[in-house]
This record gives sequence, C-alpha cells and structure tokens, in this order.
Amino acid sequence: MELDDTVADGHFALADIMTWTDWDWAGAEREWRRAIELDPGSSVALATYSHYLKIVRRPDEAMAKIRRALELDPFNVMTQSFYAIDLLFVRRYDDAIAQARATLRQQPGAPVAMAALWIAFRAKGMEKEALAAARDCYALYGTPELGAALDRGFAKGGYSVAMQEAAVVLAAYSRNVNVNPVDVVDLYIESGEEDRAIEWLEKGFAARDPNMPYLNLPQYDRLRGDPRFQDLLRRMRLPRD
Repeated sequence: MELDDTVADGHFALADIMTWTDWDWAGAEREWRRAIELDPGSSVALATYSHYLKIVRRPDEAMAKIRRALELDPFNVMTQSFYAIDLLFVRRYDDAIAQARATLRQQPGAPVAMAALWIAFRAKGMEKEALAAARDCYALYGTPELGAALDRGFAKGGYSVAMQEAAVVLAAYSRNVNVNPVDVVDLYIESGEEDRAIEWLEKGFAARDPNMPYLNLPQYDRLRGDPRFQDLLRRMRLPRD
C-alpha cells in the first residue's frame, strides 16, 4: 500500500486484519469502504464486509451487501457460506439451514456452511441434527477421539452430555495442538457449563481468536446476561445490549 494506495487487495487485506485480529472497527470500516470503492465488483469483499456490518450490528446494510455479492457471483461457495452466517445473525434459522445445505450440496465439507448448519440446529433445538453437524465440524481437527466422545456422551446422557464429553477432549487436545478457544467455548455452552465457557472466552480474547468478533451470534444468547460476558464485549468495543 505504501507503493500503491490504489490496489484494492491491499485495503481488503488490511480491513480483514483490522476486523478479525485487531478489532479496530473504525479503521476496518475505512478500509472496507476503500477496498470496495476500488473494486466494486468483488463479491468476496462485499460478502466479507457484510460480516463486518453484522458484527457492528448494522444488519440492514449487511444484508444489502451480501445480496449484491450473490448477484455478482451466485456460485461462489465462500459467498454462499457467508450468507448462511448472515441469516443466523438475523435469526432466520430455517433460511440459514436451507442456504447451508444448498452450499454443502455444491461443495461438501465447506467449513463455514457446516458451522452455520450446526448453529441453526442448536438454535432450533434440533438436538439429533445438531449432534451430526457438530461431528462434521469437529472432524476438521482430524482427531477421532472427538467424534468418539460425542457418540459416547450422547449414548450416556443425550446431547448436553455429548457436548460436555467433547469439550473435555478438545480442551485436553489443546495442550499439544493449536485449537481455537472458541471451538471449546461452543461445546461448553451447549453442555450448560457457563463458567467454563466464559473461562475459554477469556482464552480466546488473549489469543485473538478470529471467531471472537462473532459474539452476537445466537449461540451466545445464554451468556448475554452474564456481567463477565458484557465485560468482554466492552473490552472488544463491540455493541452491547
């Protein structure tokens, strides 16, 4: 960018870092706008900007950007996956499920679409479907112990126990392998262990986990009344209730 300030990809990269690593919302806004001004036909930039807009709670603008991204490139798997997450932000769970499934038909194993499917099933209380979706998501870690823990826990005591067993395994796994703390958080939320979930959110904060800006997604609703959760939002300078 020092050599040429008119390169859209440079502004896109900086906006990406400011959003998911630095949590510099004002700086990110400036860079997103500049990137799209320089390359208004970039469906990926528009789709990613839609997530920034959802993170800072400007849902109407976000939906307009993602719709435009889909118009420009309707078969882009990343854009389709990001749309499924956008639908979750506005609590359109059935639409999110339909969009995620359509994306996965086009590209089986698309990770963002798989995550969207799991979140939507959880929000709707569809525990059997949520378990299968969780198994798919955590298979990306490449450790069979996680899948075994989910199955063992479900047989022992249903969905919440399955999440608890998997949380213990993934937390232990994190001692030797790089694990996104928020992946552990999600399991502890689903097992009803809010204190452990907050503990791992603090780890996510310290590690600058790129999933942390998504704390306004529905799976965190059950933590929203906790002062510790609100303090995290404050420290991240995210919009609070």
